[in-house]
Amino acid sequence: MKLLVLGGSGLIGNALLKNSKNEFDILTTFHKNPISIKNVRSFQYSFPNDLNNLRELLEKEKPDVLVNTMGYSNIDFCELNKSDTEMLHVEVTEKICKICENIGTKQIFLSSDYVFDGEKGNYVENDETNPINYYGYSKDLAEKIILKNENNLVLRTSVVYGLSPKVRFLRYVIENLKKDQEINTYDDIFNSATLLDDLTNGISKAIELDANGIYHVVGSNCVSRFDFAKTVAKVF
Repeated sequence: MKLLVLGGSGLIGNALLKNSKNEFDILTTFHKNPISIKNVRSFQYSFPNDLNNLRELLEKEKPDVLVNTMGYSNIDFCELNKSDTEMLHVEVTEKICKICENIGTKQIFLSSDYVFDGEKGNYVENDETNPINYYGYSKDLAEKIILKNENNLVLRTSVVYGLSPKVRFLRYVIENLKKDQEINTYDDIFNSATLLDDLTNGISKAIELDANGIYHVVGSNCVSRFDFAKTVAKVF
């Protein structure tokens, strides 16, 4: 099976490449940071400028599955840069969808718990979305575009963590602990923190099972950022 991973230099995309390089024939794209992983072919693109180049690649390679892990992960950035966020999360997604439709490539889109407003908690896949920030709003719009094709798949995840230096919150906690500095974090925001390896295994399993629709791929425990930071302190 041939797999194209968009955003292969990001946290989730890069981990997926490393964990799946022996399972699939993999191609990937990156923006600024080159990728050097054995048996993985990589291509440097900047969107939306290189959409035509991506179309040519898709039409030539005809991957069975496209996994879109691209996106801005900084919530504050998205709130302050709404046009850039809409361009990458919504407009580019819509254009990629049209290309994939023409060649029969299935899409897997990485979404977020931020499509919900947080009032209820313990959300399941068929709960109504109600984002309260622009990051969640753009992800919600993208989901609806992806799911116009019933063969496509949306995977929602939450607070992905691991030992990668790309995990900002974990790095923030560890670096401040090393310096014996005070850590400021929330005790009233709760998420189902998700181990990076568990998420990439979930993506591979979804590909294997040819899953479609919406699935939540998250950790089993719901914790506050404060309790998460305390656990990191205890472990490290």
